Amino acid sequence: MVGKRVKKTTSFRLDPQIIERLSEAAREDKITLNALVDQIFDNYVHWDRRSAMSGWILVKKDAMKLLIDSLSENTLKRLAARSAKTVMRDTLLSISGKIDLESWLLVTKHRSVKSNFAYQESRSADGIKIIITHGLGPKWSLFHKIYYMQMLRDLGRKTSVDSTANSLVIEIKSR
Repeated sequence: MVGKRVKKTTSFRLDPQIIERLSEAAREDKITLNALVDQIFDNYVHWDRRSAMSGWILVKKDAMKLLIDSLSENTLKRLAARSAKTVMRDTLLSISGKIDLESWLLVTKHRSVKSNFAYQESRSADGIKIIITHGLGPKWSLFHKIYYMQMLRDLGRKTSVDSTANSLVIEIKSR
């Protein structure tokens, strides 16, 4: 089958209470314990370990919303453009080892999912469309509209970003 990853069986010794908590979480998520453990390992390898090493921190959404909402639109725009220049390059290199569109997509998806944002990505002959629903208000959308546009421009991609108070629609044109 195309796209199906080959799996390898291994075993681990775990505290029985951890196994029980994982089993409960799997039941709540309506997935198998194996699928949950696979997700946990995948998250650790592709995001948690590398993001921590590259300087990402956890911040409560309410605190971040208060901070973003306290800034003027002009300050937000300047901050977004400046941080896009430095953050993208450092993050892509530390997480994927490359500065390209696929790395950007991977980082953007992981960051969205880890932030508990709804993330949808679709591909067509025209390009890639991403919808991120964040629920953090219009200033968050404004910041990220400029942030993502600058990043994608720096990657040499034609992009449009539309936003609502709680979501972003990013359209990356095919070359």
